[in-house]
Amino acid sequence: MSNLTGKPALLFSVLDSNGTLHTQEEFRGSWLLLVFHRHLG
Repeated sequence: MSNLTGKPALLFSVLDSNGTLHTQEEFRGSWLLLVFHRHLG
């Protein structure tokens, strides 16, 4: 895997827990922490 440190994030969109779609563009210029977890079940 190549080092992507300091590179722009890949484009993404994600649904929140209320079903609202959010895109990367909404957070441009702000810090954003994304947490991914694997659902075991």
